[in-house]
Amino acid sequence: MIRRPPRSTQSRSSAASDVYKRQMDFKGHIELTQGFCYPLSILDDHSRFLVGLFALANQRADPVHACLKDCFQIHGVPEAMLMDHGTPWWSTTNGWGLTWLSVDLIRQGIRLYHGRIAHPQTQGKKVERFHRTLGRELHQEAPEPSLAGYAQACENIQQRYNYVRPHEALDMAVPAARYRPSPRRYDPCPPEWEYPAHVTVLRLNSQGVLPYGSRRYFVCEALPAEWVGVQRVADLLLVSFRHMYIREIDLRTGRSRAVLHATSQKV
Repeated sequence: MIRRPPRSTQSRSSAASDVYKRQMDFKGHIELTQGFCYPLSILDDHSRFLVGLFALANQRADPVHACLKDCFQIHGVPEAMLMDHGTPWWSTTNGWGLTWLSVDLIRQGIRLYHGRIAHPQTQGKKVERFHRTLGRELHQEAPEPSLAGYAQACENIQQRYNYVRPHEALDMAVPAARYRPSPRRYDPCPPEWEYPAHVTVLRLNSQGVLPYGSRRYFVCEALPAEWVGVQRVADLLLVSFRHMYIREIDLRTGRSRAVLHATSQKV
C-alpha cells in the first residue's frame, strides 16, 4: 500500500526546478525461504521523501513498471529520474541504451540520467545513503523470510522513514514536512511529439535502425518504427527521441555510441 502524500507547507514561490526529481535503485537481493527479494526504492531528490519502497521477486521490467505507474498516479510524474545502469532501465544487449521501460519514462516527459558505470557514489547522497539505513531497518524488523513478510516490512519502514524519523540533512525535520508531490499527471496515452523545425525527422525500421542517405545505422531496438529527430554536426549525427538525445553516429566510421542527454527543447 502506498500512503497518500501530505499537503506541503512549502510555498510555491520557494519551489525550484530540482524539486520534482527522483532517484531509483535496487538494494541488491535478499535470500528467502523460496526465491529472493529485491527491494526497489524510489526517493524524492529534494526532500528525501521515500516515494516508493517495494519488495519485488525479481528485477524484470514489468513489475518495476507497475510500481512506477502506482507512484506516478499518486505522487505525480517527476521532471527527472536518476538511475544506475541496471538492466530494467538500461540495456546491455542492444548496443547499450534504452529499454522499453526507459522509453516509457521518456514518453512521460521525464529527463533520464544515469550514474557512471561502477560508480555508485553518483547516487550516494540520497538513494545509496538510504540503502544503508534500509539495511539496518530490515535487520531490526526481522521479517519472516517470504516476499509477503518483506513487503510488510517495507511498508513499515516507508512509514517511519517519511513521517517519524528526523533527518539531520533536513535540520531534523521529517521528509514529509519538505515533500511536494509533482503537479505533472501520468498520461497513459502521451501525444505524438513535435520536433523543432530545424530537426530532420526520420522513422526507424522495425529493428530500430535508421536509414540515412545510402546507409543504415543502428539506433535502438527498443524504438521499433518510431520517429526520431536527426541533427548533423560536422561528421556526427545526433539522434534524439522526443526530448532526449539517445545516439551519436560517426558518419566517417559508421560507428555509434549510446548517449543519454536532455535536448535544449522543453517538454
